[in-house]
Amino acid sequence: MKTKKINFNYILKYFALFFLFLVLSNAKINNLSPFIYALFFACLYVGVDEKLSALFTLSSAVIIDFSLQTFFIAITVVATGLIIFYFHKIIKKKIKLITIFIFYLISLATYIYYNFFNFYIIYYILLGLISLYVFIVVCQVTILRKNCFKLTLDESICFLFLIALLGVGLAPINIYNFLFYRFILMLAIFILISINNSTLTYSVTLSFAFGVSISSMSLLPIAEFSLIALVAGVFSMPHKFKISFIVILTDILIQYLFFAKNIILFYDLLPIIFAAIIFIILPNKLLNNLSDIIYVKNNEISSRNLINATRRSIKKRLSELSNVFLDMKQLHLNMVKKDLTKDELIAMFSREILNNCCKDCLDKNKCTRSLGLDNKSNLELLIDIALTKGKVTLLDIPSSLINRCGKVNNLVSLVNRLVDEYRQYKNMVADVNNVKILLADQMGAVSNMLLNIGDEINKNVSFDMARENKIISCLLSLNVECREVLLYNEKNNDLNAVIIVKADESFHPIIEKVLSEVLKAPMRITSVTPIQEGNYNSITLHKRNKFDCVFGLASCNKAGNEICGDCHSIIRLNGNRFLLALCDGMGAGSSAHNMSALTLGLIENFYKVGFENEIILESVNKLLSVNNQENYSTLDVCVVDLDKEIADFIKVGSPFGLIKRDANIDLIEGGALPIGALDSITPVTHKTTISTKDMIIMFTDGISDAFETQENLIEYISKLVSTNPQTIAESILNEALRLNNMSAKDDMTVLVARTYLKN
Repeated sequence: MKTKKINFNYILKYFALFFLFLVLSNAKINNLSPFIYALFFACLYVGVDEKLSALFTLSSAVIIDFSLQTFFIAITVVATGLIIFYFHKIIKKKIKLITIFIFYLISLATYIYYNFFNFYIIYYILLGLISLYVFIVVCQVTILRKNCFKLTLDESICFLFLIALLGVGLAPINIYNFLFYRFILMLAIFILISINNSTLTYSVTLSFAFGVSISSMSLLPIAEFSLIALVAGVFSMPHKFKISFIVILTDILIQYLFFAKNIILFYDLLPIIFAAIIFIILPNKLLNNLSDIIYVKNNEISSRNLINATRRSIKKRLSELSNVFLDMKQLHLNMVKKDLTKDELIAMFSREILNNCCKDCLDKNKCTRSLGLDNKSNLELLIDIALTKGKVTLLDIPSSLINRCGKVNNLVSLVNRLVDEYRQYKNMVADVNNVKILLADQMGAVSNMLLNIGDEINKNVSFDMARENKIISCLLSLNVECREVLLYNEKNNDLNAVIIVKADESFHPIIEKVLSEVLKAPMRITSVTPIQEGNYNSITLHKRNKFDCVFGLASCNKAGNEICGDCHSIIRLNGNRFLLALCDGMGAGSSAHNMSALTLGLIENFYKVGFENEIILESVNKLLSVNNQENYSTLDVCVVDLDKEIADFIKVGSPFGLIKRDANIDLIEGGALPIGALDSITPVTHKTTISTKDMIIMFTDGISDAFETQENLIEYISKLVSTNPQTIAESILNEALRLNNMSAKDDMTVLVARTYLKN
């Protein structure tokens, strides 16, 4: 038979809870002690075991004050709490905060009955309500937060309030003159000072001593323990024995100089000595773990400073890498072969003719001696004509040369061959030069991009730890276990957030709602990344965009073709930008489709990386024209920046475009030669502002050619009243087909985008 393993952590947790109930039951302020009943309701609210909580409440109340009145009061409180707890459990709804306060007041009916004419009953109720709120906050932090122990200001105040109540409850405990509160407080001072947290030491010491002073109605405990904590903080050191010795010596001097108790000095020192002994035997590993928990905020500050230092280091490395690419760009430009001048070509061809055609001629010496200059000028004239026209015939040979030369046919054949060979060589060199220039342009673009990235990274990231703690508290209060929150502003002052939550709570809808409320800006989840350590996910949130886009697309193939030669692209770029593009390959069918798909694929990839418009178009143009094939494509690009409310149009051989603003139509002129037609291109560019409900309409020449005139197309679009971009696109395509007797004479594509304001 298997024996059930004992869960010591479970036993320890509830033993500590029972001890807390006992101490709070013993805590009395002006003989008022509503604290255990407030703690009972707080435990019910946060989900502590209701049976054990009820048992601890009854037993601790009776143990501290064994009377029939106390028993009836405790029974009433516990019964009321269990009724409301089980009622919500049956209906499967979480108890609301206002409900727990209302039923706490109802549970005090028996106490009010016994003390109806007591003036202090009002203070009892108020003190209980305050304590209930404090205990709820403390229980949420300690029970729900688990490994994450970052405190906001109000949480810190609640913990200090509880520590003061512990001082009130522990102060009366005196076992054979052994003051238990001195032992607890001195052990806390030893531990906190050993991990070098002076601020926390002073806060805990003053709060606890304040509670002792309330219980004893004397300010002496505050003076004594604050002085001990101050001395311990000044002389704090890593050696346990030295810390213990200094603290004990300090207390002896305080007792001797200021209190002069003499006889009971031993009993006052005994708790401190016991605390020192336990502190000395505590494992250093345990103290280090406590240090990690308490110093979590300071560690985060250091790590965040490290983030900015790392960003500056990356900026430096990127700058150095940028210089490498800049040098490589210049190297490739230096490798570009320059074309020969006309005079250099004529001289080179002349030498080649003399070495080949005239080499075996019997009249060579005669021509050279008597007619040297005249023959030279005639030969150069013939070569000039060949370079200009591309070839020469017998009719192009000067009469003075044709009358004297006996190898005219050989001469014409050789000149034409040299010109043809040079043309082929020139094309080959041009292709090689284009590749070199293309590589140089790319390296220059990479160099600039690295510098831009470095400039963005080099900006220090500013953090907002106050709101981070508030977000953690809000999420935890809604039972979403959040370990850490990181808020930062960087490029364009955009607000960003990274939170660490349990994996199974990563897509909880309350996350976006809480961050939006705390940050006072609409936030949306953009990525969820698993964390290797533990069952947690890292969630990244960005500020939700003010504007967004919806799109519509309609297209059809040229009659008789199975594949449309037009291609389109709609992609989101970095930031709140969209790329809209139409590409129309030369011709129709699969060959046109392949060419437009290749062109558009290059355009997309370059834009995703972040290259500038000029570099993108020149690079694509060179890539398409380098193989000397007629790879022509018209290109229509629109980059929409929703944050800046700007649309950039780039047209290369494409027809005009339109922006429909309610009843008004703005014309975006087209033009320029198709991409790939020449070694360099000059695109038509246009920049304009856009606003909500504006429609950007782009189409290929199959659409524009279907309408008789540009005015007819504009007039038709201006009459369309739909705000659905898909409906608009289909309407334009159907009208173009109707005008062509429902037969497409060319590939037809319409792309429509409409901006709208998000709620």
